[in-house]
Amino acid sequence: MTTATTQHAAQALDPQQLRDDLLVLRRVGGHRNQAAPASVARNLDMVRRIARHWAPFAHTRRAEADGLLSEEQRWDALLAGAAPGRPVEHCYASVVAYAGSVRELVQALHDVARPGMTVPEVSRAITAAISKGDLPVGFEVRVKQVAADLQAHIETVRTAVSSLHASGVLESRGRRIFPAGSLKVHDALATHIADRLRAQIAAGIYASGSRLPSAKYLATTFCQDAAPVGRALRILAADGVVHVGPCGTKVLQPPARPAPRPAPPVHDDVERPSRWSRDTIVATCRAAHEQWRRRRPAPAEMLHDRWQDLRSMAGQLLAAAPTPAPDAMQDLTALARAAELTSAPLPDAPWLQQWHTACLAKAISDILPLIPKAPR
Repeated sequence: MTTATTQHAAQALDPQQLRDDLLVLRRVGGHRNQAAPASVARNLDMVRRIARHWAPFAHTRRAEADGLLSEEQRWDALLAGAAPGRPVEHCYASVVAYAGSVRELVQALHDVARPGMTVPEVSRAITAAISKGDLPVGFEVRVKQVAADLQAHIETVRTAVSSLHASGVLESRGRRIFPAGSLKVHDALATHIADRLRAQIAAGIYASGSRLPSAKYLATTFCQDAAPVGRALRILAADGVVHVGPCGTKVLQPPARPAPRPAPPVHDDVERPSRWSRDTIVATCRAAHEQWRRRRPAPAEMLHDRWQDLRSMAGQLLAAAPTPAPDAMQDLTALARAAELTSAPLPDAPWLQQWHTACLAKAISDILPLIPKAPR
């Protein structure tokens, strides 16, 4: 930039002038196909004048991105669209399109002029939270929550999120935004459900020749909707474990071992109560369900401790459960499923860990009514 441009850019942004110019640019709109040439030229000259005034400020903001690629790319795109020397056809539609690009640039400067965190600061905060695990892979990046946590303007956060999405730090599915790599974790959930069903079939929970419960029912036991359960059943069908037909899903593979009941004891370095109260079990299961329902990340230590607590609770309940009648298949299946989930390993990814913990809590909630209540 020239010396005059540098001096111009060094001046503070004038919020009032930014608002006035935004109002002027918003008036350049509509579909005036029969606009007079003089009117078209006058509007184009006005828009170019606004672009020339604010372009140096935008160059300064681009330089202040300080190597943040997503932010540099955002300002580059804004400057390219609003370049004062950009060729524009002398027709009203082209002038309107050019005015829209200039308006986006002025709006970006208006957002910067407001007190609070800037877009680069918010972008760095989000990137740092992902790196530290405060926003783990798999969990949604909620704009309102980020704005509240950082005490930043919500529009600033939206701009930062859009910039990070464009640079590949974030990714999306529909309107939902996640840290990069989340969609791969989400798609892998069907494989984990298939592994759990495979283990339950091998344990004899679902006998060879019997029919599995409906995908809708299985979805409730796996704390998910029916879509990933359907994909899991197709994985098992491709491996020859089950047959998916119009009348349901039939088990083909014979059990490899008897159902694992009671559950193995829990071994870890933390001392846990020798006996859990019913109220504590209910509260812990409810907390695990709520954590997963809201998809809110939890510290790794807290999540691991809750998983160990639930395993200990499951062991206590399974040991205290009376043997159901041979024809009480639903109760027998619930007990065997709880035992299998208690012995299953915790996945590595935080998002899958939270899902697995919620599934164990659901299994415990299913067998809790089978346990006689202690007399008061």
